[in-house]
Amino acid sequence: MTGLEYLKLVIFYASWLYFPAAGFLLWAMLTRSVPTRIVAALLFAPLTVLAYARFIEPRILLAPEHDVALDGCFERAGVVRLAVFSDTHIGLFANAMSIGRIAARAQSLRPDAVLIAGDFTYFLHPDRFAETYAALGEIGVPVYAVSGNHDVGLPGPDVSAPLAAALTDAGVHVIDNRIEKLTAEGGDLDIAGLSDSWQGRQDMSVLAPSPSAPRIVLTHNPNTAFDLPPKARVDLLIAGHTHGGQIRIPGVTCLIFQDMCRTALYGVADTKRAKVFVTSGTGMVGLPMRFLIPPRIDVLNISYAKCASS
Repeated sequence: MTGLEYLKLVIFYASWLYFPAAGFLLWAMLTRSVPTRIVAALLFAPLTVLAYARFIEPRILLAPEHDVALDGCFERAGVVRLAVFSDTHIGLFANAMSIGRIAARAQSLRPDAVLIAGDFTYFLHPDRFAETYAALGEIGVPVYAVSGNHDVGLPGPDVSAPLAAALTDAGVHVIDNRIEKLTAEGGDLDIAGLSDSWQGRQDMSVLAPSPSAPRIVLTHNPNTAFDLPPKARVDLLIAGHTHGGQIRIPGVTCLIFQDMCRTALYGVADTKRAKVFVTSGTGMVGLPMRFLIPPRIDVLNISYAKCASS
């Protein structure tokens, strides 16, 4: 780890000082003079907001549902239910949502498949990969995954090879730059994976036009949508990377992170090349906090129509 990561750990552990500080400020608000009470209240309010972002919101796990109708028409109509999450960032911050809890919640949602849009790690030692991600193999439906920038060493060490091995051992389909078919009760989908865009190794040939079932493309960075070749077959691109802003301040976050807002911080966006869904992730980088964008597993109820007979 670099000096910056050690500084982040200092912030992580120093945040526990909130509790004695809050106790002192509450005492001052109850017992001191009026001017002191006002100063104490002015300090207590922002510290409590930060404490909420550090201790409470990262432990909330939501599972919102989204109905996504694919454009165009296909040989058969269908409805497929996908559970989607990303950016678990297990490693540096101990308050990141655990894989066990994520897996259990995903299983309870009864999806046809689970898609994970990369950034599994955040300075997690490869010796811990097997035990950390084993729970993904207990979900009971096909699980597809691609790597993210942190997994391939941008920044940090490149742990993509041992990570892929551990995920494969757990039964996860690692689909960087390849395509697999999902056969579900409600319909069929082609699931195509693209490696992380920052790595510069995306193989767009897997997106060649095909008369097959609807094609879902799983990648980490949603800005991949702007790099798709004109003839690429993409019915829906699913990505993560943005964390939904992680610390989300309306009207401010996108001013600071303009590149991440080129598509969407979170939710469905239409681009010139493809419809995109961006999931907001479950973990954290930078600061060990989430604010106004709690961890979530997004459930996509994907429907598509049959072409009318000519």
